[in-house]
Amino acid sequence: MESSKPGTYPRWGLDDDTVRKVNPKLVITHVSGYGQYGDPDYIRRTSYDIVGQAFGGSMYQTGFPENPPSRAAPWTGDYMTAMFTLWSSLAGLTYARAHGAGQSIDVAQFEAIHRTLGGTMVEYFHKGQVRERSGNKGQGFQPLDSFQTADGWVAVGALTEVYNRLLVAIGLDPADSKWQSARTNLDSIEGIEFDAILRGWIAERPTAEVVRVLNEAQVPCAKIMNSGDIAEDPHYRARGMHVEWDDEQIGRVRGIGVVPKFSKTPGRIWRGTVAVGHDNQRVYGDWLGKSANEVEALRRDGVI
Repeated sequence: MESSKPGTYPRWGLDDDTVRKVNPKLVITHVSGYGQYGDPDYIRRTSYDIVGQAFGGSMYQTGFPENPPSRAAPWTGDYMTAMFTLWSSLAGLTYARAHGAGQSIDVAQFEAIHRTLGGTMVEYFHKGQVRERSGNKGQGFQPLDSFQTADGWVAVGALTEVYNRLLVAIGLDPADSKWQSARTNLDSIEGIEFDAILRGWIAERPTAEVVRVLNEAQVPCAKIMNSGDIAEDPHYRARGMHVEWDDEQIGRVRGIGVVPKFSKTPGRIWRGTVAVGHDNQRVYGDWLGKSANEVEALRRDGVI
C-alpha cells in the first residue's frame, strides 16, 4: 500500500509490472487524491482531507443551509479512504491466495468519499435534484435531528413504527391522523406543530431524563457526547474501548483501542509511533541481508 501522486513509483523504477516480476502474487494498492488515471489535469493534483470532501461531494451537503459548507470532522475523508484501502487490499490478497495472481488496486480519495453519498447522484440523474444542506434533519420524514435539552443536546430518530412509540412517550395519540400526517409532511401545519411540541418536551427536561424515557420506550436517543462524556461513560468502559500503550516517542499513552472486536483474534496496539527510520535495521539488515556498513552507507547517502 502506498500513497503518492501517480507516476512517483515508476520514476523510481518501481512500476507495478517490474516489481510483480519478482513476486507475481503481489497486491499493490495505490492511494491518491484523484486516482491513477483520468483527466490529466486532475491526475497531477494533490489532495488533503478537506479537498477530497469538497471534490467528492460530501462537503456541499454538510452543515446548515444558512452557513457555508462544512467539512465532516475529524478527518473523515482520510478515514474513509483508509477503510476503502484496507478492505480492497484484503480482497486482493484473498484473490491472490486463491488464484496465485496479484493485481493493482486504484483507490482515489474523492471516490471513497463520493461512494458514501447514498442516493445523491440517483436523485440528480433521475430527477435533476441537487441535494442541499439540511443540518441534522432527515429529509422527507421526522424526527431525525439534534434537540436541545434543559442542560445539553441529544440526537433522536424515530422512523416507521418507532414513530408511534415516540408519540406515546411524549403524550400524543398515534391514532390521530394529524400526527401521522406530520411524520412525512414536515412543512405542513401539522408537521411544524409536531416539531415544536417535541422540541418543547425535550427542552423542558434534563438530558439524562430524555435519554432514559425515550430509550425505555425503544426510541433511539443518545446524548451528544464530548470527549469528557465519553471518557466517563460506563458503556465505553465496559467494552474496554480506551486502552494504554507505550509510545516510542512520548511515553505512556491512553487512547482509542482496536475496532471491531474479534472473538478469537482480538487486536492489540503493539507499539505506538516511532521516529522515521526506526525499522531500517530490521528491514534492510534482518530481512534484506544488508550489513551494518551497507545500511549506514544508505543512511549517509540519504537513501533511507
